[in-house]
Amino acid sequence: MNSVIANEVIWGQRPDEDAFMINIQIGTPYQVGDDPMEWACPVAVLPLYKKLHDAHGVSSLHALCLASSLALDVLQGFKEKGGVLFYSPGEDVPLESYAFGIAMKQVSR
Repeated sequence: MNSVIANEVIWGQRPDEDAFMINIQIGTPYQVGDDPMEWACPVAVLPLYKKLHDAHGVSSLHALCLASSLALDVLQGFKEKGGVLFYSPGEDVPLESYAFGIAMKQVSR
């Protein structure tokens, strides 16, 4: 991954397993080739996925938002399979607190 511009460390635990550290990383968006309308942004959710495909968008902001969304989707999938996410014991990670803007307005409808 290129330069990490955002990083979050939380804990995860699957049923009947020990807790483990989860490192969410978002890299710097970059332009793909010579196309001014294709950008990509690296994303990692370790150790859940060793390599995720970079999120592609039509601008650097679009790619960055999609990379963040991908990380949250991976974490939501972990929870849907029975996993628990927390900052420290007893302090759950509320994934909905990471949503913003238009996404929040769509959910509240």
